[in-house]
Amino acid sequence: MADIEFGDDVEIADAEISDRDCTAASLVRADLARCRFTGVRFAGATFEHARLVDVEFVRCDLAGADFSEASGVRVRATDCRFAGAELPQVRLRQCEFVDARFDDANFRMARLEDVRFDACSLVTTDLTAAQLTRVVFSGSNCAATDFTNVRCEDVDLRGARLEGIRGVGSLRGATIGRDHLVPLALDLAIASGLLVRDEEPTEREQ
Repeated sequence: MADIEFGDDVEIADAEISDRDCTAASLVRADLARCRFTGVRFAGATFEHARLVDVEFVRCDLAGADFSEASGVRVRATDCRFAGAELPQVRLRQCEFVDARFDDANFRMARLEDVRFDACSLVTTDLTAAQLTRVVFSGSNCAATDFTNVRCEDVDLRGARLEGIRGVGSLRGATIGRDHLVPLALDLAIASGLLVRDEEPTEREQ
């Protein structure tokens, strides 16, 4: 099915596509079902308002792709690049990402339910105001990720790298490992309203 043409409003089902260059392709409002993409280059492609059901990406380049307000159910991506991807207000359910790179990606106001990030890189990813329900970040690098104003329900951050994350105070409802307590201690104290000072109290403060 290598002759499939991509375009806005396209409907593609039961397709296996390999080693194609679809850089900057436009798939606005596309409907993809039961598709497998292997080694396909979707860098800079537009998937705005697209619907993906039972779709698998393997070794694909989706860097800078735009998934604004797209929805995905049972999407799996393995060894793929999503660096700099735009995913604001995306809705993902029962999805799995393995060894994928989301550095600098934008998940603002996204809704993720039953989603796993296994051994992924989410360095400086923006999750501001996202709603996370049963999301796991197993073995993932979340350094400098922005969790400001996220809503968490049964979120598991054990085994993830959390150095320099923002919005620690919004992680109520998330589970972290004991090894995270010391690195996050200062941020947790500040988030709880504690004042942290190194110097001894002055006479005026006593």
